[in-house]
Amino acid sequence: MLTHRFPYPPVRGDSIRAWGELEYLAQRHDVWLACVDRTAPWPRHLAQARRRCRAVAVVVRSGFKSLLRGGWSLLAGRSLTEGYFFDQRLADIVQRWGASVGFDAVLTFSPVMSLYAERVQATRRVLDMNDVESCKWASYAEHGTPPLSWLYRLEAQRLPRAEAAWVRTHDVSLLVNECERAKLPAECRARTTVVRTGVDLSRYAVTAAGREGLMVPHEPIVGFLGSMSYPPNVRAVQWFGQAVWPLVKRAVPRARWLIVGSRPVRRVRRWARQPGVRVTGFVEDVRPHLRSMRVFVCPVREQIGVQTKLIEALAAARPAVVTPQAAAGIDHDDPPPFLVAGSAAEFADAVVRLLRDEAQARALAARGRALAEEHYDVADQMERIERCLCGEVEEPARTLPCAALSRACSVSLAVGMGDGVSGL
Repeated sequence: MLTHRFPYPPVRGDSIRAWGELEYLAQRHDVWLACVDRTAPWPRHLAQARRRCRAVAVVVRSGFKSLLRGGWSLLAGRSLTEGYFFDQRLADIVQRWGASVGFDAVLTFSPVMSLYAERVQATRRVLDMNDVESCKWASYAEHGTPPLSWLYRLEAQRLPRAEAAWVRTHDVSLLVNECERAKLPAECRARTTVVRTGVDLSRYAVTAAGREGLMVPHEPIVGFLGSMSYPPNVRAVQWFGQAVWPLVKRAVPRARWLIVGSRPVRRVRRWARQPGVRVTGFVEDVRPHLRSMRVFVCPVREQIGVQTKLIEALAAARPAVVTPQAAAGIDHDDPPPFLVAGSAAEFADAVVRLLRDEAQARALAARGRALAEEHYDVADQMERIERCLCGEVEEPARTLPCAALSRACSVSLAVGMGDGVSGL
């Protein structure tokens, strides 16, 4: 399994999906994990992966060197991403593993890790794209300012060529929903399938309230969670704080706003100066904060992938208010399991209604939990990925039976500090 960052702790959308895949597969197969990251994982986090894998390699990239490699890649006519994420040390490790182990399958998490997957001989290759990265760069260009927006636009133009090549080198590629799948060219879509991002439903306890639905907190706490350095989340916080929150406070003076997520940038941290607003920063477990929320909000206004934070909120039976863009990433029937609001006034009105209307809040909580159980149970989604790895899912690429992933191998790796390699 190849990942573009160390997947533990699972506190952001991509790491939740990656760690879910690793946990499931490690219970049933022998797994070797290779990652690049900007920082070395904490020893206790590395220990979690060590307990599940036959071997773990984490190459810590220097930010300066990565930018240099990305710049050279641009000058050579390729995308910045291809140079930025490539590190010869990890390439050597996976090539050495491949020669000594003889892998049955390679699971490439994030298209850019295809740079390493191509160096490993394996019977079966599955690429978990999650979402279409080049479309993110186009969104960054739209919201950015020169000169960075020029760079983002150039990356959005160059990366699709690499993405198409990476899809062709895998037997099947996975995306989180049909919206993301539709963003790919037709020749690429033919080699893809949808596997939703699942959550472990057993981690989210819910309490029934008779025919009225599920219990929800009485305290008027409005919450949002996610990585608070991720630009779409930062823009969502800014829009909600500037355009929506004043309207909510005017209608419900006792309301409080809880912003949960790692690495909050200065623009996010500043909201903690406002009365009734709390910014937590990194938390090991989001569940206690989710349990405290009367209303979960997802004010993200860019249609990128799926909002894993929203899936978690639905699994936790939190009544939610979301933008149309966030709603588009969730598979649901009518009526939706959340309130959808586009303008600031509509969004504030929906939040206020759920703060005041106990029956509607409980009914939405029950509907959201039911949707999570039907479509977003992690076990169901992981079984689909396992079938893809074993060649049991129909797709145009060749399908070969997957041998048992049970070969034993003893791998010796260097343990480094700083810009180095961590291995166990």
